[in-house]
Amino acid sequence: MRRKVRYYCYFDERNDDFAGNNIKTKQLPADYEYLPESRAFRFFRPIVYRFVRFICVICEKLGVAMRGKNKKVLKDRDPAKGCFVYGNHTSAFSDAVTGAVAFFRKQCYVISNPDALSIKGIRTLVRFVGALPTPSSRKQFAEFNRAIDTLYSRGCPVVIYPEAHIWPKYSAIRDFSDISFAYPVRLNAPCFAKTTVYKRKRGGRTKGVVYYDGPFYPDPALGEREARAELCARVKACMLSRVKEHGSEPDARCRYKKVGSPDEVRIEIVRE
Repeated sequence: MRRKVRYYCYFDERNDDFAGNNIKTKQLPADYEYLPESRAFRFFRPIVYRFVRFICVICEKLGVAMRGKNKKVLKDRDPAKGCFVYGNHTSAFSDAVTGAVAFFRKQCYVISNPDALSIKGIRTLVRFVGALPTPSSRKQFAEFNRAIDTLYSRGCPVVIYPEAHIWPKYSAIRDFSDISFAYPVRLNAPCFAKTTVYKRKRGGRTKGVVYYDGPFYPDPALGEREARAELCARVKACMLSRVKEHGSEPDARCRYKKVGSPDEVRIEIVRE
């Protein structure tokens, strides 16, 4: 029987996106509140989040979402303060739910693309479960940074995917910048690596497993820019080591091919 294979033709590891959700992204409203303080929001948020987290735990137990390994390292920090978790971005569903399962006592937040709030009917739900959309304007960055600082002071973990764009089932670690490491450097906060490794199953299919490592702290002897780059390098090296150690393998249904120009970036579906 011929198998359907998706060829992801990429040019730029940092900017090409293969999420394939066909969402028309809308900019955030100018008065967008990252952490609403209304009574209704504060009342319903923990109720909805706990229910969704329960569903996420069931999904992990049933194998629908990826299982997390070495979660014990996440306890090696001050529980009164938050932390930052950096992972490779290879699954829209599992990447959204694994943090909620790994951090059970505090609500987990995920820095996301504004796409997450561009779908009618689930915008409020997405906010309840902890999506923090990146700012749409320079003015919103101050509010965004204040929200990050507040969550850290409350002891909440924040998950960040520095690769920024989803590459389904991608078995390696892509190049990414150190920009998102400014948050732990500014707050002198602990970081953890969250590495998704793919194991080959029957028929060439793969199944993801998530490994946690850390904590990693910024070097106080370095300046802000140097500390950011150095912390990023350590976390990336850890992720690369995990991929190599466990032999992350490509999925037979998802193949990636480097192309010569941005105009050639596309998804091809063929039967082999």
